[in-house]
Amino acid sequence: MPVGRHLHRLFRGGRAACRIARHRSKESVRASGRIVWIIVATLIYPCTLILPSPDGLNHEAQAVLGVVLTGVMLWISEALPLAATALLVLVLLGIIPTWQQSLTFVGFASPVVFFVIGAAAMGAAVEVTGLATRIAAILVRWAKGSPNRLYVQMLVSLPGFAFLVPSAITRNAVLIPAYRDTLTAMGLGASGRVGRALMLALGILNPLASTALLTGGLTSVTASAIIGDFSWLRWFALMSVPYYLLICLGGIALRLMVGRFERPSTAAAAMSPAIPPFSLQEIKTILVVLFVSVLWLTDFIHGWSPAIPALAGAVLLIFPRIGVLRWKDFESRLSWGLVLTIGVSLSLAQAMISTGAADWLGRQFVMLCMGSHENPLLFLISMIVAAVIVHLAITNLAACAALIIPIAMTIARSAGINPIMCALIITIVINTVIFYPVQTAANLIAYESGYFSAADVGRLGVIMLGLTILVSLAIAVPYWSLLGLALMSQ
Repeated sequence: MPVGRHLHRLFRGGRAACRIARHRSKESVRASGRIVWIIVATLIYPCTLILPSPDGLNHEAQAVLGVVLTGVMLWISEALPLAATALLVLVLLGIIPTWQQSLTFVGFASPVVFFVIGAAAMGAAVEVTGLATRIAAILVRWAKGSPNRLYVQMLVSLPGFAFLVPSAITRNAVLIPAYRDTLTAMGLGASGRVGRALMLALGILNPLASTALLTGGLTSVTASAIIGDFSWLRWFALMSVPYYLLICLGGIALRLMVGRFERPSTAAAAMSPAIPPFSLQEIKTILVVLFVSVLWLTDFIHGWSPAIPALAGAVLLIFPRIGVLRWKDFESRLSWGLVLTIGVSLSLAQAMISTGAADWLGRQFVMLCMGSHENPLLFLISMIVAAVIVHLAITNLAACAALIIPIAMTIARSAGINPIMCALIITIVINTVIFYPVQTAANLIAYESGYFSAADVGRLGVIMLGLTILVSLAIAVPYWSLLGLALMSQ
């Protein structure tokens, strides 16, 4: 063998060995980092049991705050799997001294848990019947092999899709399998930048299209009930402009954050997939989804919880002869880790409220904002930051809105600032600024797809916080003034 070729092989082998060594070194560092996070997070809880309580905070509420900090740190760092962290949180809640044990599992009785189960059934039906593959073929054809075009089309379609399917959770249950199939058809893997951008947009930007509608979810309904009765058109006129701007600006920021999209494979880029006629199974699935959407849009007539239509749709899809799913098909596709994490996060939110920890945080919220009464814009910024901090602890969007909005309106009224405007900004903040996957069910469903990490959520959360402040102060406040909603109360 020539000496040059031999040296070349040795050089290539050395480079490969270096890459393997670097990879192992990175894995070792990550493992060490996870251990540090776990140790620090788990030490917080015993510290809250030992340390004296600050003024206005009872010992039980302080222990709950310790559990919250432990859970948030582990969820953000991904030191443990999300479901494992949820189990740890349940254990820590259950051993709090003088704690009512029945409240430990109260989150699993929440309609949100059953809403997610119903939405998962619709997502499974979309996948099993081939409807996801059909949607993927349409998306590939429209995108013409361009990931950039695919990304822009998704962002543009979010507001319109929200009118057809108001629930962001259900939309994600339908769209995530379709976009997963689309990425596969284009030859793009789960570790790529295109998939990360698409799934992050579905998790964080997609829910904004729902809250722009009064019938879009529990957050908008809760906020509307607290602020005062809004007509559907009045709510849409006030909220559509800031929310749609945030979708647009957030989409641009996310695109820049992710970086240059990789190219699809040559074969995938050149193909124009054939779209066969609809099958009976697909038609049944579409009819059930439309039926459930009609029930959601007419809740002002029947007054049912959104979970009831979702579960009714699940029953129809699984029912023998009528449906399209076998129970085993559904069970194999339902992420029980997702259900567990949502239930525990809701239990944690309820514990914050029942022990008074949420009220204590609210009082700190008041103290934070009181110093900025003289400058209305500074007051709004401090209110946004305070709402973000409270939302870190209370993951239930409706519960968070129910806690913060009345306090914000009271402070705004005493400061001479329009309380309705403050409440609307708080509603936007709660939906828009997300720092870790568990904070919203829609984002958690997207996270479960495996295309992005908790660190990606945190980075986009920081960006969305800046965009929320910008849009709220520079766009929403002047726009609302044109609609008769002045910044300063009369």
